[in-house]
Amino acid sequence: MKKIFLTLSLLAVFTMNAQVLGYSDFGVLLTNENNQGTARSMALKGAFGSLGGDLNAISINPAGAAVFNNSSASFTLAYDRLDLQTDFYGNRNDNTTDSFNLSQAGGILLFDDDDFTEGINRISLSLNYEIVNNFKNNWIASGISEPTWTEDPSDNTIHYTNLEDQTYKNFTSGKNAKLNFALAARFNENLFLGVALNSYNVEFNEESSRHELANDGNSNSVDALEKFWQKVTADGFSLGVGFIYRMTQNFRLGLSYYSPVWYEVYEESNIFAEDDSDYVGYYNVLYSNDPPAYENNKDKILTYEYNLRTPSKTTASISYVFGKSGLISADFSRKNYKGIHLNPKPDFTDENSNINSFLQNTYKVQLGTEWRIKSFSVRGGYSYEKTPFINSIASDNPTGYALGAGYNFGDFIIDLVYDHTEQTDLYDFYPEFNTINAANLTKNNDKIMATLTIKL
Repeated sequence: MKKIFLTLSLLAVFTMNAQVLGYSDFGVLLTNENNQGTARSMALKGAFGSLGGDLNAISINPAGAAVFNNSSASFTLAYDRLDLQTDFYGNRNDNTTDSFNLSQAGGILLFDDDDFTEGINRISLSLNYEIVNNFKNNWIASGISEPTWTEDPSDNTIHYTNLEDQTYKNFTSGKNAKLNFALAARFNENLFLGVALNSYNVEFNEESSRHELANDGNSNSVDALEKFWQKVTADGFSLGVGFIYRMTQNFRLGLSYYSPVWYEVYEESNIFAEDDSDYVGYYNVLYSNDPPAYENNKDKILTYEYNLRTPSKTTASISYVFGKSGLISADFSRKNYKGIHLNPKPDFTDENSNINSFLQNTYKVQLGTEWRIKSFSVRGGYSYEKTPFINSIASDNPTGYALGAGYNFGDFIIDLVYDHTEQTDLYDFYPEFNTINAANLTKNNDKIMATLTIKL
């Protein structure tokens, strides 16, 4: 029976992608880099493509592994707070989600040969774990638009047109974690080359519900509850190459390319109908004049395996280093979101077509600066990213800033950062009703991070 309704399920997941995350949205989610790397790199908003010397920077440009001056290991703890405000037909809900985790851990080994002034005189090997994206987010939207359960199945003279409440709840958890292995070399004193292999592990869980109360004005009422859930696990890999070139002692250029991530995805969900009389997902509808409730199978499960390819990423970087006093840096990166692709093709023809129609290639600008006073450093950064969705407005583009500081104790370094990002979005949790507007979302994401770096 599940195989018979597989096609219906796949279509429902895309067209009803506000009830749970759809395939195109999931591809975007896995592409987003809401990095929680080192505090130093976050303080410069990731503008490290031509700087290197930081474990998280190797994920931007693997050549940065050869810029380190000594072998070291670092560990980062992060506090993440997401404030999400929903506005649905004039009713506002404020939602807050907090999390605390180990966002980064890794190390690098340098092998120098001081006897060679020309050719390869340093080889670097690095291994770094980082959380690319934290999916923990719990929010509620409520208001009164128009009734959706208007007809009584036992009495066609009753119409539930007086809406009392509509509430949508969405709960997500999990993370996208990356393990980065990089090999880099320094040629002479000015050219740095690097290659990287990345392994990804994704866990994503989502539960959502729609609850509606309405009456007909004559003591008859309907209480409708719908629930949708999905559990997704995925493993993927990508490759990266890059170089950094010191044009002068102070002026540096960088260029890097990271391939698409090729994922193998396994999904479980209740997003399908068991027969023509069933609704997608789970539902429990109670009519006051006709007990008991209309309810479908709580335990229905559809499993599916597929392949997902995310966009590639190209980053061009430039920086100027003022000796030991400070630096300024800028990165410009581009992602081809139209490159998101789902396989096998026969099952995802419509989804791949919609990706090409509704997503666009994007860019991101990152600026950072750092200034040192003896062993003390202060840092700041700014970022702007274009949203991949074509029908978006200016405030949907994520923008952010960061402020940080660090102190070098000699054998170890402690870095701290405060990072802020904000954007707006729309969420249509009644996609099958064209006359009901989407909810407006306002997202403010704040992070406080601390990194301990130990020189080896």
